[in-house]
Amino acid sequence: MNHPTNLPPDELARMIVQAAEQAQQQGYWRGEGSVTEDAARHLSHFLGLLMAGDDDLHRRELDVYGRVFHAAGRGEHSHDDLRTAAMESMEMANDPDALHAFLTDTPAYLRAILEMDRERGTHNADQVVTALGGLGLAILTADGRETVEEDSLFTTHLNHLRGELDVYGVALPT
Repeated sequence: MNHPTNLPPDELARMIVQAAEQAQQQGYWRGEGSVTEDAARHLSHFLGLLMAGDDDLHRRELDVYGRVFHAAGRGEHSHDDLRTAAMESMEMANDPDALHAFLTDTPAYLRAILEMDRERGTHNADQVVTALGGLGLAILTADGRETVEEDSLFTTHLNHLRGELDVYGVALPT
């Protein structure tokens, strides 16, 4: 099996959604609505924040974002539609409390995967967090520029999620 970060963005997104759907099928989903929609919404907000972190949405970032959107079950979208979705995430960045809440929250789909892993002794959540890191890096490098703000968003959120792996006792040994 490939290490998750070696996979293209659309496969990383599918891996995340499939893990969420597996947790739902196994009875661990307790969130509202669809687990697939929860995962897609998290991907949209996380990657949208990273894209808009430098106040510029580059065509290559939108291409990656579109592939992720499609793979997460949100269909095909024009660059204008994708730009609008990313800008909705940027609105959150303008509210420090909302941004902090997002960056330090564990989405419901990931909590379901964490609970499944803890009970079953599996490591799906670790792969999901690694895949989120791979998707974040794909967005961060797509425009050829990197800002301190983008790095901070990326690091803060992934450090929180990695911490959750430790709290649940499901992190892979390093």
